[in-house]
Formats: sequence, C-alpha cells, structure tokens
Amino acid sequence: MVPSGLNPQTLLANARIGFLSPLDSLRFMRRKKSLLVMGLAPYLVAFCLYLAFVGRYVSPLLTGFLIEKDILSHAAEGWFGIVEVLIWFLALMVFALLGPAVVNTLASPLYDLIAAKTYETERKVTLPETRLEQFIRSFIGECSKAALWVMVTFLLAATPFATILGGPLAIWFMGWTHVDRTLNLKSMHLKERLIFGLVNAPACMALGLWALVPVVNTVCTFLMASAGAIVVAKTEQIDN
Repeated sequence: MVPSGLNPQTLLANARIGFLSPLDSLRFMRRKKSLLVMGLAPYLVAFCLYLAFVGRYVSPLLTGFLIEKDILSHAAEGWFGIVEVLIWFLALMVFALLGPAVVNTLASPLYDLIAAKTYETERKVTLPETRLEQFIRSFIGECSKAALWVMVTFLLAATPFATILGGPLAIWFMGWTHVDRTLNLKSMHLKERLIFGLVNAPACMALGLWALVPVVNTVCTFLMASAGAIVVAKTEQIDN
C-alpha cells in the first residue's frame, strides 16, 4: 500500500501515477459509458440549475439594486451590457471555485459507486457491499472536507504569504480528498487513510495539481472520484 522507498525514482513513479490518473480515468469511463453518464449528469444538472438561478434572480436583483442606488442611471444604457457581462463572469467564477465541491458532496453516493467500480476493475477484486451507514459516513465526510476546503480557500486568499506557505499542503489536500473516497469504501480508519495520503504524498500532490489549471479544474472534476480509485489501485499493485 505504500511506496517501497524514498529514492527519487520511486517518488517520481508515485507522482506519475497521480498526475496521469485523470487521463486513465477518462479512458476508463469511455469504456464504461454508464459511469461516464453517471459522473457527468450531476454537474450538468447543477450547472443548468445554477445558470437558471443567476438569470432569474441574481442578475435582476443586482442590476435593480444598482439602479435603485443611482449607481446605474436609466440613461446609461450602454453600461447595462457591461454590468451583465461582469455579473455572469463573477457567477461563473463562483461556480468554478465552489461548484465542484458542492456537487461532489450532494452526489456523494453516485461518486462512491464510480470509485468502487473503478477500483474493482483495476484491482480485479470485489469490495464488500456498501451499507447505508457507509454511505452516510461518506456523505458526512465529504461535507466536512468541502467545508474545510472552503475555509482554507478563504484563509489562503485573505492571509499574506499564506498561499506560499500553505500552497503545497492545499495541493496535497485537494488530491487526497479524491483518493480518500476509495480508502473510505475499503473501511479504512481515518488514521490509516491519512497515513496512506502522507506516504503517497507525491501521487496526491500530482493529482491535486489538476485543480490549479483554470477551466480544466472544473470541467474534469467529474473524473476525480475514478482518478482517486486508480491512484489507490496502482499504488497497491506496485507495492504488492
């Protein structure tokens, strides 16, 4: 379950597993079309609902507020288009930052199933049947990780030099959260899951780096449950 050494070659091999896991996940899902649909559907539904909410409520309320406060006058017709573009840009930025964490949490049972199917295929084993209590525990765990990630994000953004000091830890955490889903399905205790993440830190950090790529970090998030399962499976195969 852990790398057999700390030599550079082992560390690079471990990092390579994490970095390539989303691509491996995409290839896996192209073969398993049902899992591809299952992974995409929550994001597409959430995105459409979010766009409808912004268009129906947020944009009219904000433009109305600006007009009411005389920040935008009725005569300034040319500014309405600019304000609309700015509102939609900010709305999309909010979804890019928070949307994946929210969707991953609310659709946790679906992504647990994707992670389990990926792990079973890669390892050619069968995981124990997931009980209701395990689904609940997974959901609560995802809620906790999402809340922690939101707090860390705002802390890093608001604290000078925190991004430099906490950046590597944040990248590791982003990768570990996806790996942890599969470890939880294996009924591992939190201490064991953290040890796995620390020992396989290069793989977790390499997987977490995908979250730093604009657009890709949002578009490819549906692959991450499967990618985390691939990291677990491949690291176990190497050590065995």
